Amino acid sequence: MFDSNNSSNLVGQEIVDTISDRKQFVKKVRINYAKKWHKLLSFLFILPRFKKIYLTDPFPGTVYRLLGALIDLRTTKDPQDTEELGLYKIIQTNIPLLINFIAMGLHNKSSEPPRWLYHALNNQFSAKELESLSFDIYRRLDVETFFGITASLRKVQDLNLSLEPEVRGDS
Repeated sequence: MFDSNNSSNLVGQEIVDTISDRKQFVKKVRINYAKKWHKLLSFLFILPRFKKIYLTDPFPGTVYRLLGALIDLRTTKDPQDTEELGLYKIIQTNIPLLINFIAMGLHNKSSEPPRWLYHALNNQFSAKELESLSFDIYRRLDVETFFGITASLRKVQDLNLSLEPEVRGDS
């Protein structure tokens, strides 16, 4: 049976985890190794077969990289394209960027995300899971608060300029 009260509690808990500083468990994924000796070590349980993915608050360097990835998103179609072709091109262009955005947000380090993470995102996550994950990463960026604070500071600065008395000197 589906319990709507329990579902709303889970959604509320996800939002609290996202806003708070706690790391959030995302999913346990299978690692696919490319090299044969890595596969052998995995078979012998020396290398892990699975990896748990967690989402944490991004470091400032990660925020900078994530915002750089969002700038490259394509949101408009070319004027000569038909509606369907324009939409197809937007989707085709943005899917790798969104996968890269999610991988950088999960990796949360200055280095590039590992290949196994890209492979897991492309092959072990559903579209709904990727959508939810991208919203959680974007929420953790807290871009709206940043721009709100910046706008407020600008208003205070403008107010400060208008409140300063004019100094009149002898002319």
